Amino acid sequence: MSGWFTIAKWELFRSMLKFDTRSVLMLLFSLILVIAASFAATQTGMSMNQKIYVAASNEPTIKPIIEMDQRFDCVVTDTYEASHFYTLKADMAIIGNNAYLGDTNKAAAAGDALDNTIKNYREAVLTSYNDINNSHPVWITVHDLDRPQDFQLAGASEVAEGIEQSSTNENEVNSPESENIVPESVSSGSSFVAPENVDELTQYGSKAFFETQTISTPTHFSPPIPFKAILYAFLFIFPIYFVSQFYSTSIMDERTNKKGELVIVAPLRGRDIVIGKTVPYILATLLIQAIVTIYIMGLAENMDALKSSIIILAAIFPVVLLFFALSFFGAILSRSFKELTFASVFLSVVISGYLFFPAMFANIHAISSISPVTLIVRLIEGETIQMQTYLFSTLPFYFVAISVYAFGTYIFREEDLFTQKPVFDKITDCFEIFLSTKYGSVFLLSVIFIPFVYMTQLMLIVMLFNLPVPYSIITMIALSAMVEELVKSAGIYTIFKRNIKEINLKNVLQLSVLSGSGFFVEEKLATILTLAPIANSAFGSVMTMGALLLIPLVLHVSTVAISSLVMYRKGTKWYIVSVLSATAVHALYNLFILRGFLFG
Repeated sequence: MSGWFTIAKWELFRSMLKFDTRSVLMLLFSLILVIAASFAATQTGMSMNQKIYVAASNEPTIKPIIEMDQRFDCVVTDTYEASHFYTLKADMAIIGNNAYLGDTNKAAAAGDALDNTIKNYREAVLTSYNDINNSHPVWITVHDLDRPQDFQLAGASEVAEGIEQSSTNENEVNSPESENIVPESVSSGSSFVAPENVDELTQYGSKAFFETQTISTPTHFSPPIPFKAILYAFLFIFPIYFVSQFYSTSIMDERTNKKGELVIVAPLRGRDIVIGKTVPYILATLLIQAIVTIYIMGLAENMDALKSSIIILAAIFPVVLLFFALSFFGAILSRSFKELTFASVFLSVVISGYLFFPAMFANIHAISSISPVTLIVRLIEGETIQMQTYLFSTLPFYFVAISVYAFGTYIFREEDLFTQKPVFDKITDCFEIFLSTKYGSVFLLSVIFIPFVYMTQLMLIVMLFNLPVPYSIITMIALSAMVEELVKSAGIYTIFKRNIKEINLKNVLQLSVLSGSGFFVEEKLATILTLAPIANSAFGSVMTMGALLLIPLVLHVSTVAISSLVMYRKGTKWYIVSVLSATAVHALYNLFILRGFLFG
């Protein structure tokens, strides 16, 4: 039997032992109480909003109408007392056909609630006649139009033409003089058939929360839920938070209690131990994701629905993998549960921002394709996803997760797990072990770092997206250059710090050429594979610098040589200064290339 499978069984059994019989019984008892209370609330109509507004009225017939809304408590009295409703601690008075409100915020809210209550009463009276065609003569059919996207280079002549054309098309679509709606811009699924009886009317009114409204009366028309993608993201991402906490805590618990030493000394490879500890939690998370998918999409009734559900799971899987990879690495780097909590919260916030913010612009802007949650939203809304779009959204997650797991496996050993080494030293250990292997080199290390750079730069796009041009582009240029110089010089810093090779001018130049060349080759390859959706944008140009080849190669080699020479002359204590020097040169070059787009 494979070693990782044995570890997986142990991990699953050990996790189950954390909950003793008493804890399980208490959990089940609490769950039963919650279910019973919820059932009682639904049967009795109990609500936290019961009788929060008080109305005084001189009309006894108005009492049952108002109290149709459980938020109202109607007090029937004579005209004089009703006119002095504030002495009765009421929020309003209803005398004849007029309603009088108090001067408080609560009274204003009660007025809005009364307006809705009267509308609902009228709707109920009209519906009771069971003559839908006469009681509801006006119906609105809702069409969802695709918003034109303008995401081109700043200052380019095509922008003006694109905006003008988009504005023309939009005017044609929305103009009252136009006879037909453009079929290509209308999402499928809209219904043009009004209900014929009360049962069909009830079905239209019982629309699910996430369901798009297609037909309505003027009274019941409601705009689409703003930023619906955030709600989808929460449903899918929250279970990952929950399970990843158990995962990282399990690893940290073995480190602090020294129980993991027994596993380390076992005749198993490090990667078998890591895989065995990870697989149960990933499978549990995917099971939860499948349940969430069925809850939103329903059971698949045909092959298209089944395909959409599978693609949703395929889109969320790299997110699960990245969350667990960062939780695993954070549990190894942390020296206490306090540090682990800080690392978990910080990494969760960063990844959540990467997932949530772009998804807010789903179907609005091309930048939304950065987030896999955008793919999930589009699939739920019945759209199709191109393979190129899937790769653009998920490949960085796959590569970063695999790389983090690989580096974490390198230091999954006694001298890093059960000592109080500083975090920076453990990270340096990862690079040292990699560079000391048979195939380890700064060339390959730069190649591995490309997904990290791209995810960081894509996150910078999200953060800087709302800043005005050219300030957002200039800031993007500076920060992107700094990230690139950090990762290109990390391997050389490790070699100097740990004396892996002899430090002389010849080796410095050789390492610079290897590191710069590796970064250049993988950068262009990643551009071909993933950046097509934003390749023509200003942000995309900052990340790839267009179709230039030889000049960027010289740039990458030269800037890493600058940081290497500073460390060669001054030592590794000047690493930050060396990176900043290389960043300045890199940023100035990018500004020079993009000067026409930035400054016209």
